[in-house]
Amino acid sequence: MSYESLDYRLEGRHRGYEIRRYDSHLVAETVVAGTFDGSGNEAFRRLAGYIFGNNSASLKMAMTVPVMRTAAEGGHEYRFVIGRAFTEGTLPDPQDARVTIRRIPAGVFAVTRYRGSPGEHRYRREKLSLLDRLAIDGIVPAGPPFAAVYNGPFTPPPLRRNEVLVPIAWDEADPAA
Repeated sequence: MSYESLDYRLEGRHRGYEIRRYDSHLVAETVVAGTFDGSGNEAFRRLAGYIFGNNSASLKMAMTVPVMRTAAEGGHEYRFVIGRAFTEGTLPDPQDARVTIRRIPAGVFAVTRYRGSPGEHRYRREKLSLLDRLAIDGIVPAGPPFAAVYNGPFTPPPLRRNEVLVPIAWDEADPAA
């Protein structure tokens, strides 16, 4: 099954990571209390509920990828990317007050891709490795890292695509670029 994916422009490749420029985009998001590995099911139910019709228009929307997660006060923030066919003016309001719609501004990110489990242990290992490589290259994070998951739980782990994204300040004239 093929899902609409968040577009980006590749700005460069470095030691095991890419620099990507993402356009502004809409997301449905929610914050769930709990552990990294334990909060996902509740977040998925809330956000999937919204796109599958628990909204002011009872409108069913297509799934998109990636599903994103980052640490938030009191738990973890999860995001579903909203399909490009929608705008703030055409998107229905969530019926669940714990789901909000937000426009994420355009930005540049350092991204590393990995296969296998999207669980906390592997995510932390990949995140620390990426942050170390950025430090070596003199690239300073401009915000907290987050996880991006592209496949569902029934995809065999060796075939799963996962990423760590770190927002960065990126000057195209920078010699590291």
